[in-house]
Amino acid sequence: MSFWTEDLSIGGRQYPRFIAAPMDGVIDSPMRQLIRMYSPEPLLFTEMRHVSCVANERTERSLRYNSIEQPLAFQFSANSTDFLEEAVEKVVSRGFPLIDLNSGCPAKCVINSGSGSALMGNLPLLKKLMLAFRKAIPATIPFTVKIRAGFKEKNAYEVALMAQDCGVAAITIHPRTQPGGFSSLLDYDLVAKIKNAVSVPVIFSGNITSFKMAKKTYELTGVDGFMIGRSLWGAPWKLREIMDGAVDKTYITSIKESVECAMKHLDLNIEFYGDHGINPFKKHLPQYVKYIPDAARIRYELLRSQSVDEMRSRINE
Repeated sequence: MSFWTEDLSIGGRQYPRFIAAPMDGVIDSPMRQLIRMYSPEPLLFTEMRHVSCVANERTERSLRYNSIEQPLAFQFSANSTDFLEEAVEKVVSRGFPLIDLNSGCPAKCVINSGSGSALMGNLPLLKKLMLAFRKAIPATIPFTVKIRAGFKEKNAYEVALMAQDCGVAAITIHPRTQPGGFSSLLDYDLVAKIKNAVSVPVIFSGNITSFKMAKKTYELTGVDGFMIGRSLWGAPWKLREIMDGAVDKTYITSIKESVECAMKHLDLNIEFYGDHGINPFKKHLPQYVKYIPDAARIRYELLRSQSVDEMRSRINE
């Protein structure tokens, strides 16, 4: 069995090496259900949610998912230990098999609260949070952490060693600093250094859009797994496409399938959010139609839709 067909082991649980990222506002429950239509086995992640939100929300929308989405990991953000135990207790009771702390998000609204990648600029707090999560989470459930190369300065090596000492079962790294966003150069050497220093699995996040890119990343870093994010946007078959590439198969999607998938996505959004689900769906539409001839006109017409019936009619057209 080759590296690419072997499972990734996280805290004694086995998953394929390719994982769907927790893209807030994009990879929600309807999107994850679509991903599952093409890829039944990979680990998926919820959208990132703050511990206070989970502990205090009345609707518990952040905890809702369809059983088809499992295995589904829950990702937290935090800037203090307030509400942490209550939030973890809720998540554990809903059957999530893995819990993750995001200390890598570069969004300004997140770092301004002291969460996300800002935690990498406050190592005493990050260590306190990791220890608190590990203590609150039952020993049978793996606890993982997602990091960047650093906040303003690169310190991921130090953070990775600290995370391992705090009992994390795996480390996901996006090797750019917070100012680098999603467009600066990826630091493959830093990831390789971390991989050589820790004994827990290291998962690479950043610009993995094809099996060719995954293979190149593995050759440069030796990582254990790969988190796929933005390339899933408007292409819920992307995990399947990459995993087929790993075994010398080619997965090809037709324009017809892409449009049918868009219609299915709309239906799932309405089922999950109600009639106003058309609004979050609109952010996906440009991605589904971008390769269709006359895409600009079609996109304009679709985005003008004001009702579910109108949207369905325009997609059918």
